[in-house]
Amino acid sequence: MISENVVSSDEVKINAPAELVWKILLDFENYHKWNKFCPQIKNEALELGAAVEMMVDLGDGLGKQIEYICKIETNRVIAWGMENKPGDPIHAVRTQTLTPLSADSCSYVSIDEFSGEAAAAMMELMAKPVETGFNICAYGLKEYAEAFTT
Repeated sequence: MISENVVSSDEVKINAPAELVWKILLDFENYHKWNKFCPQIKNEALELGAAVEMMVDLGDGLGKQIEYICKIETNRVIAWGMENKPGDPIHAVRTQTLTPLSADSCSYVSIDEFSGEAAAAMMELMAKPVETGFNICAYGLKEYAEAFTT
């Protein structure tokens, strides 16, 4: 879904416990097994401010992106964003949220919020590729997590 300054994946129901899906989201070494949008990701420490180095495919091959963890709620939320210094023309924060639906299922959604003077231009250029990538990620996560429960 695309709105004025927000891009999100579909909200996907995953027939696997939120705790299992959370472990998959944090298993950066194995992203290549399920995440075709971001098949490579490195992180030295799962803590606020730690760098997340990603290789992301926005439709024209893999490109390097470095963002920083800005929110962690165990089994529920992980978010990272650009460095987001005052005066930067664009700020972005990506939040991945798991919502338990039952002991054996949860929902997943990935949301990127953009702000800054260049946000409108960035949205015009990149919103659709980001949305496509987020859905590739969401449905890949669903398929991979559900394979552990069958």
